[in-house]
Order: sequence, then structure tokens, then C-alpha cells
Amino acid sequence: MEEIKLLQSEKHSVVVGFSGKISIDNASEAEKALFEIRRQNPQGGLVFDFEKLTYISSAGLRVILNIAQKEKENKVKIFNISPEIYEILEDTGFINIFETHKALKKYSTEGFELIGKGANGEVYRVDRENIIKLFQKSASLETIDRERKMAQQALIEGVPTAISYSVVMADDRYGIMFELIDADTLSATLKENPGEYDAYTDKYIRLFQKIHAIRGDESRFLNIKEVYYDAIKESAEFYTDEEQDRLRALVDSVPETGTLIHGDYHPNNIMVQNGELILIDMGDMTIGHPIFDFLATAATQVNLVKLSPEYAEFHTRMPAELITKTWRRLIDSYFADYSEKERERIEDQICMFSKLKVALSPYFGRGAAPEILQASIADAKANFLPVIDSLIGSVDW
Repeated sequence: MEEIKLLQSEKHSVVVGFSGKISIDNASEAEKALFEIRRQNPQGGLVFDFEKLTYISSAGLRVILNIAQKEKENKVKIFNISPEIYEILEDTGFINIFETHKALKKYSTEGFELIGKGANGEVYRVDRENIIKLFQKSASLETIDRERKMAQQALIEGVPTAISYSVVMADDRYGIMFELIDADTLSATLKENPGEYDAYTDKYIRLFQKIHAIRGDESRFLNIKEVYYDAIKESAEFYTDEEQDRLRALVDSVPETGTLIHGDYHPNNIMVQNGELILIDMGDMTIGHPIFDFLATAATQVNLVKLSPEYAEFHTRMPAELITKTWRRLIDSYFADYSEKERERIEDQICMFSKLKVALSPYFGRGAAPEILQASIADAKANFLPVIDSLIGSVDW
């Protein structure tokens, strides 16, 4: 049916587009089309995109109500709702049945200053107080809205991060409007102010500890283990079934603590404003055991330095020797209450465990050069899989 179309099907969401008018004239056909899309795509939550919907009658409302009542796990989400249709949903109480989002504000980046660029997209300065983080066209609305929510929830939980506003559109791509943090990154600060290195790395370590002291709301944050299960699945072509089982067994064996995890904690993801640290890039925020945060940090600050110092420097924006020095200080300070022998044991455990992320580089390293991915897989097969059994069940801190 032309008015109801599947736009995107992912593990965690199925996006359906509505267009034109849904009324008594086509409601029956629309319902059949909608249920057929759901039958063929039963995974994840349903997301309706109303951007091209111009009118919906009571018969049309009944269609979306019928399918919403069959969704047991999550509320159906509706995005891009025009003011006229939003008023209808508000008058009928449907905003209490669905998770609703008004139509996105639209911008053009023409005239905006490009202030940052990475694998996921670009960052544009809108004015003196705001930026747009603009994502690649391949990024789904659901994924982008999740980053916005994670940033907002982290702020509520007490993590210092940029204020996020709303999902927007610019140049036919989705983005997020953020508060402009008009400051240098911590990596730049550490490089350019060697005399303040100790003071800023102390703040860096305390912020890491603060994050790991916060228990996240399980209803709002994804468990990190689910991310790794997905990563194993997406890397399956590189490993035998038995190797995949051992990777999953390692993930399963980590104790559950439910603490917040940033997921990509390094100095280039931290801004320094008036001497205080503000964390950015919150899209990987999850909950789980702190070792998952350490292994993400070790993957760039230990393993990547060994595999490719140039790529490690590109990723963290620090010289390799400064990366290594910062890692050494992080371990010694974070685990200061442990004996030197215990710190060495934990560090060895983290560094070896971090090869899990190296092993899953087809998922975590998307966008990296092919030679980096190939080197990562080869390293995992040679140096990680042979000792993985000794790591299963070993995390005890």
C-alpha cells in the first residue's frame, strides 16, 4: 500500500512510514499493510514516521491503536508529527498511548561553520551557543534519538555532559542539537599544557570513577552485554561456531554491577571548560561492569598503540607516548587501594580482556582502514583466542 511503507528494519527497531491521508476510505487496507510489515519484521520496537502524513481520521487512529495494543514490550513511537496531527493525538489522548515526537526542525548547513568531522558525521556551529551533530545518512532515527536520550539521562544521573535538545534535520540528514561547549578537548589540553598534566589527569581519573559509582536505570540504559552479543553476531564470518561460543561465554562470565559505562572513554571525548571536564559522545552509554569501560579504553590506549601508533594518535589526538603515560597513571590511580602486585594482575587482565574488542573490530571498528581490521582479527586469533578460557570467570573486582 502506497500510504504505508517499511523504511528501515534493524535489530532493535522497525520504522514504518505513513504518507498522504489515512481515513475510512483506506483504513482497512492500511491496517492489513501495517500488520503484514510487522509480521515480516517481528523484532524490536515499532517506530512510525509521520513526516509525509497529511491527515488521519478516527478510522486511521483505530488502525494504529489496534497494532499498538498488540505490542507488549514497548510503546510504539511516532516521529515527525505535524502540529495539526499532533493536536488530534493530544485531543484523543493518544499521546498517552504512544511515545510521540513533533515534526523535526529543519536546517541547512549553508553558512554554518564546520568545527568537527569523524566517521559518524560532522559537527556544525549554529550560533554562539549551539551546535548540530549531523550523522551519516545510513544512521537510523532510532539510533540517533537513543544518543540524545542517553546524553539527557546521563546528565540527570550526574554525569557532566553537554545539554542536548532535540533531533533535527539538516541537508536531509538527521542530527542532534547540542549546547556548544566552546572549549578545547582534554587531549589538546594535555598536549599543550604539560605543566598541568597531573592536575588534569587527576580530574580525568576522578570522572571515570564517578561514572562507575552511578548505578544506571535498567529501564533506560541498555546492558553492555547485549552490545557485545550483537558484535559477536556481526563478526561471525571471521570465527568458527566454537570460537563464537567462547567469546559469548567470556561476556556471560562478567559479574553484573549495573554501573554506568561511557563506552569510549579517552581524552578526545572530553572537553575542558573553565577547568572542569565535560564528557561528550554519549551514544555508547550503557550499564554493566566497569571492566567493559576499561577494555574500551585499553583497546585504544594499549592495543591500538601496539598495532598502529599512527591510528591510535589519530583516534585519541595525542602522541603515542602521551597515550601510554596517561594509561599508566589511570591504572595506578584508579586502583590505588590495591597492592602493586594486584594492580599488575588487574592491568594484565584488562589488557588481555580488551582484545575482545579488538577481536570484534568488524563491529566496533567500522570505518577503520581494512589493514587495521585485518591486523586486529589476526592479533585476536594469535594472541587472544588461545588464552580466552583462562579469562572466563576471572573478573573479581
